[in-house]
Amino acid sequence: MQVRNGRDGRDKGGQMILSPLDKRRSIGLTEAASVLGIAPRTLRRHAAEGAIPGAFRIGKQRSHWRFRTDLLECWFERQGAGRKNGAGR
Repeated sequence: MQVRNGRDGRDKGGQMILSPLDKRRSIGLTEAASVLGIAPRTLRRHAAEGAIPGAFRIGKQRSHWRFRTDLLECWFERQGAGRKNGAGR
């Protein structure tokens, strides 16, 4: 079992934790929010605003968000750099 190190979505070794099946190309909203340590509602809002590269909707009514794991990790790293400079919380 990997241990998350705070809200940054990384284990103690610094590797991004996406899921036990981290070779998947995309993950769902709930899992992505859990990995990033943010509320699903917040992640959904960012995706709807077009702020997250690789976010897309699937389903008959396009009601389910999916996130490309490679692009999600890059986006999150850029967001973390902004927080270190005093932006965000």
